[in-house]
Amino acid sequence: MKTNFKPLGLVAAVAAASAGYAGVVNAAASVAAETELGDLALVPYYTVMDGYSTGVNIINSSDRTQVLKFRFRRAVDSMDALDFNVVLSPEDMYTGFLGQGEGGKIFWTSNDNSCVAPGYGNLTAADNQFELPAIYSIGAETGYIEIISMGSPLTETAPIAVAAKHDSDGVPASCTLVRDNFFQNGSLTTFVPDLTAKGVIDSATTHQRDTDSEGNVLSTVVASNYEASPDSLKVSYFIKSDETGVEFGDNAVHIAEFLDGPAMTNQQTGLFSGDLKGFDYPDLNGSSPLDAPGFGRTKYNDLRDILGATSLINDWSRNSVESLGATVDTDWVVTFPGQYVMLNLGAYLQLGGISGAAPDCLRKPATDAANLANSANPAWVTLTPCDTRDIPVAANFSVYDREEQGITVEEGELVVSPSPPASSVDYALKDEVNVIQWGESSVLNAPVNISIPTPDGAKFGWASLSTESSDDLALCDIDFVNVDSKGAPQYLCNIEATGSVPVIGFAAWQRAFTANPGSNYGRIVEHSRTQAAASAD
Repeated sequence: MKTNFKPLGLVAAVAAASAGYAGVVNAAASVAAETELGDLALVPYYTVMDGYSTGVNIINSSDRTQVLKFRFRRAVDSMDALDFNVVLSPEDMYTGFLGQGEGGKIFWTSNDNSCVAPGYGNLTAADNQFELPAIYSIGAETGYIEIISMGSPLTETAPIAVAAKHDSDGVPASCTLVRDNFFQNGSLTTFVPDLTAKGVIDSATTHQRDTDSEGNVLSTVVASNYEASPDSLKVSYFIKSDETGVEFGDNAVHIAEFLDGPAMTNQQTGLFSGDLKGFDYPDLNGSSPLDAPGFGRTKYNDLRDILGATSLINDWSRNSVESLGATVDTDWVVTFPGQYVMLNLGAYLQLGGISGAAPDCLRKPATDAANLANSANPAWVTLTPCDTRDIPVAANFSVYDREEQGITVEEGELVVSPSPPASSVDYALKDEVNVIQWGESSVLNAPVNISIPTPDGAKFGWASLSTESSDDLALCDIDFVNVDSKGAPQYLCNIEATGSVPVIGFAAWQRAFTANPGSNYGRIVEHSRTQAAASAD
């Protein structure tokens, strides 16, 4: 697992080595609304809080082997809490669930035979589990999930496809050989690959050990070559409480044609080792920075155009029937996926971001003011803005009951001006994943809930949430052009962010009977949206 961490350091040789890495071109990504299939799936929420667990089902509906990046991102800032790779053979399915065990440890558990890289059993986990590593575990009890297709081998006779194929007993030929393809290969200072060794050569090529006609593993290696996976992923999820018996779920949000080229990376080292071909990629900004040297990665702008919304619409309930001992409560989940690509990651983490706090990670206006205030000091150090995210997002709620009645301000009352005739409710959604509680009781038992007032006496209704993000937005990434004084690439926030803040989520309903818990049930209803206009090409 990911145990090799050190301060972010990149060398000048990266820029020269990147010229030989596989290139990419922009794709016309879109929401897979009609087919519910894609090469990217986003699960708006996971939780292990208070007896809840979260299950995920992944179906490869194609006749092609697929390599997937499976990643859990914590709610407060979407830092990578746990990730691993899954290799699905044609028509394969992979399932498992995230839950909390003894001592509060969080585990991904799967009894599925499909190959994963690395193998199960890290830290104190069992042989069918991954334990969530400690580095970003603070606040990782809730968050969201991204599943990205990294590529498919060109043919089903490729070594990785043969090794991942299930036999008549449902067991892959050799997950050990499959994992050969995910080792770090070559020099971390020049990124020149070793063509005689196993591992990731570039985004379109990996090596694994060869075998002879009797299946004996040899010291020589054989190559698998990749292209973009078809839009054939079907991902669904469920959230279940063993305490209340409530279970609800839905399809993930599927994006088609997100990556138009292969994005193979290793599962051994990462950005903090200076590795741009490591486990940090692909992410919601695209494949490795080495795939687009000098131009920057801008896939997140595609998501902004696709998932940007001017408003979210759903219903709510805070109903109770005392005679039946029954309540119907609603929580909304509002998730802004991918905001991590708008952080200067090195500065953010060094200033406290590992814990999710990062109090000194300043936005641009605050940074400019601090630099101006310090400029008279001969020893002052120029501060670099490290936070260019949309969040906190200003959220305006218009809340109605079922009879068209909203929240009104009584005549003669004092108001904060300017104020519209019918009052709305303004809040700041400060995290990547936000939970809004409408009922008397929380449905999801989230660590942080935002409570929204409802019309007097109303027990149910609907609401519209409009969003407006902060100014000074930018995408942050490895910059091969604006190098430092030693010629080394830097991690900078200098790529224009276009479109609206991307947002996904749902309303979670729970009907609870105090005297008859067996009758409890829940459901999830995806938010409807008013779609933002796409940015011009």
